[in-house]
Amino acid sequence: MTGLRAGEVADAAGVNRQTLRYYERVGLLAEPDRTLGGHRVYPAETVTVIRVIKAAQRLGFTLDEVAELLDLGAHRHGKSGLQARATTKLTEVEAKSRTWRSSGTR
Repeated sequence: MTGLRAGEVADAAGVNRQTLRYYERVGLLAEPDRTLGGHRVYPAETVTVIRVIKAAQRLGFTLDEVAELLDLGAHRHGKSGLQARATTKLTEVEAKSRTWRSSGTR
């Protein structure tokens, strides 16, 4: 069985193991295969998925929104939906930024 163990994925993605397990529980990551000894074994692309999740969070997406984006991105026909959702979020972030700047709060 090839793949990365939880610690390897967490280290490569810059998160801790609890974050990895949490993402599994909430459905952002598929449940990984397990070795005969019960250790989780993740495909290498899991690191990329986690990096995408973290980048989206930094941009202001909630985990529910990230789940929606990942679902749209997983389906080829969802590309236009993915772009539309990202555009909507950008509009929301820009509106919040304008409100923040005009209020003088720093």
